[in-house]
Amino acid sequence: MRLLPRTLAGQLIGVLLTGIIAAHLIALPFSGLGSGVVHPLALRQILERYAAAYRAVQSCSGCDQEALLAALGAHDIHFRLATVPTLAVPEMDEDEAELADSLARLLRAGDGVPVAVHMQEESPEDSPLTRRTGAVARATSLTVEAPLADGRVLAAKLWPVVRTTWWRPLLFSVPVSILPVLLVVFLFARRILRPVRALEQAAEHISRGEQVEALPVRGPKELREVTSAFNTMQERLSRFVADRTRMIAAISHDFRTPITSLRLRVEMVDDPGLRGAMTRTLDEMRAMVEETLHFARDDSVRETTVEVDLSELVARAGSERAALGHDVCWEVPASLPYRCRAVALARAVGNLADNAVRYGKRARLRLEPPASGALRILVDDDGPGIPDEWLDKAFEPFARPDRGRNREAGGVGLGLAIARSCIEAHGGRVWLENRPEGGARAIILLPASAAT
Repeated sequence: MRLLPRTLAGQLIGVLLTGIIAAHLIALPFSGLGSGVVHPLALRQILERYAAAYRAVQSCSGCDQEALLAALGAHDIHFRLATVPTLAVPEMDEDEAELADSLARLLRAGDGVPVAVHMQEESPEDSPLTRRTGAVARATSLTVEAPLADGRVLAAKLWPVVRTTWWRPLLFSVPVSILPVLLVVFLFARRILRPVRALEQAAEHISRGEQVEALPVRGPKELREVTSAFNTMQERLSRFVADRTRMIAAISHDFRTPITSLRLRVEMVDDPGLRGAMTRTLDEMRAMVEETLHFARDDSVRETTVEVDLSELVARAGSERAALGHDVCWEVPASLPYRCRAVALARAVGNLADNAVRYGKRARLRLEPPASGALRILVDDDGPGIPDEWLDKAFEPFARPDRGRNREAGGVGLGLAIARSCIEAHGGRVWLENRPEGGARAIILLPASAAT
């Protein structure tokens, strides 16, 4: 099971949400929530209610104070007037003494006024909050006493809320914190990651041999630097290919001229046997030069990507060779639109078909519909197969398992190398294997993302 999202935006959101939740969990022990201790805000609020009642009773000397206290009471606080105190100030612990000091400041009483506070744990069933809301997992009561001006004591029992279930505070705080974050990330993630998507698409086009315009430099500093480096890389690659093409054109001119001159001089040789041998050698040299230049020039890089019917392209490669009298058949779907460099891909399929006809007696082409993110083109023959150690080496330039056989068939060992170069320029792969029933099979695997 994959826990992290696959996209950068998803991982960014995941990191932010994880940080927010972790911050809340870390803050729980320090806030008193989930630890069984009454939250300071709850204590402050309930002590202020006692102080308000104390001041009301002090200012109501001629009224019915019992009725006033009954009116000020509630389900979580009960007031009563006593003649003598029941709590002893010296017996208070440190926490209770701190609460008593806070209450004395609220009452504006002097240092000599004996304010007493007693805190004790109660059974949840005894808490009025449990009976009222059913949400209290733990109960703590406060008994508070402070003397009035007439000598009596205002006593009260107060019930601040204590929640010991750790996840209850998160039910409110986490959604309140997360929703604004999600809104901000949703609004800005697409804008921030737009340069990354543009870079991804441009890299995909370049890997398929296409030319793309320089990407606009925008976004955060790191993305601007990556985009600038990508544009520089593409510019250098384009310059390198252009320089190599010009060099190949010059070499092509320099090689063809002496070969043509030698061919004219060979015609003046009187010995027919010697003339024929020299002519065959020059023809082989010319074929090697033409194929080498064609392979090195790599026209597929400069060809424009267009949408074609891949079924028609494969069928045409088979029909052209069948028209020349070769034993070729093909099996293709009715129609399969595909974005590619048509000339380059047709050359690759044609070279594999020529190889099957030349060394395997016949060629059977089959185009399979896209499946599992890729589509396949199979080229089978009925030949003797290929030695296992040559299944990979056969794609190397001038690699020929049997030099004499290639010479008789007119090959120079570049057909498979050219086919692999064209197919890899489309982001695909090609390999050879021997079929169990006999013969060899060439498999072209192309990305189905270009199929429409």
